[in-house]
Amino acid sequence: MARQRKMVIEDLLKATEELLLEKGYEGFHFKALADKLDVARSTIYEYYSNKDELITDYMRLLMIEVMERIEAISPQTSSFNMLKELLTLFMEYSQVYDMIKMRSSLNQSTSHTVASHLDELDRYSRELFQLLTIHIEKSKDEGSIRKDVPSSLVAGIFFNTVLIPNYEKIPADQWSEAIFSILENGIAVK
Repeated sequence: MARQRKMVIEDLLKATEELLLEKGYEGFHFKALADKLDVARSTIYEYYSNKDELITDYMRLLMIEVMERIEAISPQTSSFNMLKELLTLFMEYSQVYDMIKMRSSLNQSTSHTVASHLDELDRYSRELFQLLTIHIEKSKDEGSIRKDVPSSLVAGIFFNTVLIPNYEKIPADQWSEAIFSILENGIAVK
């Protein structure tokens, strides 16, 4: 039986991620989360008034972490190398895409907080897409990417590579290296 106790917010957010990835939005509720954390539901309500507030806060904090990691990437010798670094980061944070798929289920009318979190998430998504597009355009100028391929197509391919199933459970850095190699060289033997 769950007991009333204080909890660490990081534990709450980690359990939120695990439960969302396991059960999805529809299967996520405070009772399951309380059971997972071995706390009373009322303890969770001390932090968040509803599941959409918790989920959007988790998503917002995850996106902040991604953006901080992007800012921490060492300056690269070329934009093409920066694209490679970004792809590796995307693979490390592939759960972001699972969360983005849940966005349409979130009810922003439940509170001002949810609407605010969703606005912030949208802003980060636009920033990320803009950053990716800038490096794609610079790579074209450097002669690393064909100029006849629309930048939005290249950006879309980059964003969607995280949806490729990694059945062999190859480590994220090796997986992104293999994907980048295919993007750079194709699959044909030369």
